[in-house]
Amino acid sequence: MFGSTGQKIVRAAGALTKRAPLLIAGFSVAVLCFILLNAAMVPVSKSEYCGGQCHEMNIAYRTWELSPHGANRNGLRTECIDCHLPPKDRYFAHIADKAYQGGKDIYKHYFGDEYDMGTMRARVLARMPNQRCLYCHDALLDKPGSSAARIAHTTALAEPEAQENRCVECHPGVGHERQSKLFSP
Repeated sequence: MFGSTGQKIVRAAGALTKRAPLLIAGFSVAVLCFILLNAAMVPVSKSEYCGGQCHEMNIAYRTWELSPHGANRNGLRTECIDCHLPPKDRYFAHIADKAYQGGKDIYKHYFGDEYDMGTMRARVLARMPNQRCLYCHDALLDKPGSSAARIAHTTALAEPEAQENRCVECHPGVGHERQSKLFSP
């Protein structure tokens, strides 16, 4: 009565009807996992967690609090994850790097050598890409400054991947104040 095409459509509709509860359940579990993952990320994404829960990061946290990223005259705060992880709008890259870095830190805490702040700082600076700084500081040439700073920033923006043009080459302590404010480890 329906023909072979009609029978195929009826069979496909029947199969879909049988699998619909399974598809709905799977989708619901995926949404629930997404919500739970994001809820779990909130407390461990705060700078207070980094400095308060992890004794290896205590000095980094205290020096961050003294820096312009931790406290400034505008009342703005840049959280640890803003500089040390990909931006949150790159969701999967952010989550993957956070999981990797967190897992690495936990492993090193329990199974690694003694924490060496100088070595760790050098490693972090070596992997700090300009894009993390430029995410917030995108108008470098719009601000008044010395001609030397303008030339340096123009060069850095023209060739951001060059080692000598990395933001941290000229600004190695901008996120963690160790020089001009009272600090004792």
